[in-house]
Amino acid sequence: MQIQDYSLVLPDGRQLFNRLTAEFVPGKVNILLGANGVGKTTLLDLIAGVSVGDRSHLVGFPTMDHIGYEMQGAPFTGNVTVLEALQMMRVLDVPSATLAEADLPVELQPIAHTRFRDLSGGQRRLVLFTGVCQLQRELYLFDEPENGLDLRAVKRVMAQISCLASSGRTVIMTTHQLRTLPEGTARVLVLAGQCIAFAGTPAAFMAETQTESLEAAYLKENG
Repeated sequence: MQIQDYSLVLPDGRQLFNRLTAEFVPGKVNILLGANGVGKTTLLDLIAGVSVGDRSHLVGFPTMDHIGYEMQGAPFTGNVTVLEALQMMRVLDVPSATLAEADLPVELQPIAHTRFRDLSGGQRRLVLFTGVCQLQRELYLFDEPENGLDLRAVKRVMAQISCLASSGRTVIMTTHQLRTLPEGTARVLVLAGQCIAFAGTPAAFMAETQTESLEAAYLKENG
């Protein structure tokens, strides 16, 4: 899956991308890194087809019904409970499927009948993450999936993302948490200067920047 030679000028006249090219590798967690405002979420929205854009630069990507996307927004309102929200997402794959409280991950079972709107920000993120992961998709997109989660939940989320990649799926995610990246399956793409400034393993990124940690490599690249 590739984005080829993609440029984008925003309505305010600012050029967000200038002939950006990026390849996303199956079996890896392709991690988009970059400062706020460089266009990470914009790229995910373009790939998922939830925003208007020139898709002629996308090569090899599946159609929307084969993409799972955990966005940063919360799509459920009203009196929908956690169990009902996950049920609504599950029927996208299996219209006749039904979920019971016991089917949920253990950390969600105590809040199965809590209204989604009454959850904390972190709990909402965990529900949406769980809902996306239960779908059978070719491509998974996660926009800062660890945002608002406690350390235990972050570790579980990253482990599950790594499992998705290890099963042969393509995973693309954004994050600002560089100390919890999936080990063994991580591949970083650094978005800077309106294009992809680096793509490769965390170790290769550190070697190129002559640093001893991913955080130091990122700060040097974006200094």
